[in-house]
Amino acid sequence: MSENENNEFDDDLSLSSHALSALNEFFSEQQEQQLRFEQLKQYSSNQTYSDAEHEDDKPDLVNEDSIYFKNNGVNMDFFKEDWQLSQFWYSNETTDLIIQEVLAHSNSESRIACISTPTVFVKLKSITPPLKQTIYLFEFDTRFDVYGSDFFQYDYKTPTKFRDCSNLQNTFDFIVVDPPFLSEDCFTKTMITVKWLGKKDDCKILLCTGKNPFLQSCSNDFFLPSTPRWTSQRISVLYQLSKSEHKMGRKLTSY
Repeated sequence: MSENENNEFDDDLSLSSHALSALNEFFSEQQEQQLRFEQLKQYSSNQTYSDAEHEDDKPDLVNEDSIYFKNNGVNMDFFKEDWQLSQFWYSNETTDLIIQEVLAHSNSESRIACISTPTVFVKLKSITPPLKQTIYLFEFDTRFDVYGSDFFQYDYKTPTKFRDCSNLQNTFDFIVVDPPFLSEDCFTKTMITVKWLGKKDDCKILLCTGKNPFLQSCSNDFFLPSTPRWTSQRISVLYQLSKSEHKMGRKLTSY
């Protein structure tokens, strides 16, 4: 191949000015997002506290955290879906429906656990004025550790092993849960976590799931006493709440 042919071949492989500009913009956004993550992590690390030692100060700290995250534009657009982790964020409509149920059946003293439901958690934490409820996220994706002590890294394969697990057992009033996979193993172990975290006598549970043959065929006592059987595309609220159906909306990212 001659030198001229080489030069022509190289020219064919070069990016257009428009494509190059778009690529540079993408890398710039990635760097900016990474910087924001680092800033949020630094802020969160400075805001850790012990419930036992600072119980009286907790509401103010929660308010401060919520305002900080709200002012810095932290929402689910900030966390890109990772499909390898089976991440498909809820649509705004679905998130709002779940939030309505949570707020309708909790009070300022309620402890709320979001298990594998980061969309719900982030929306709850972004509400202004900030909620008084204690809200924790149990999630495998460590990007959410920007929420500091409100985040617990959670793997359904070890359903009762996470930070401070002994202090959390049977302490939650309301649990929102969406098992990350539709396998029997995932559902079984996720519900072990639900039983572990929920108060024994008075815990409301909202299960979000899609069509699942295993779930349809399991007996009522697989989950918790007096639990209704679920069908496809249903959100069911257990115990004091009535069951309702809603088509789950997934907000899929386009590439």
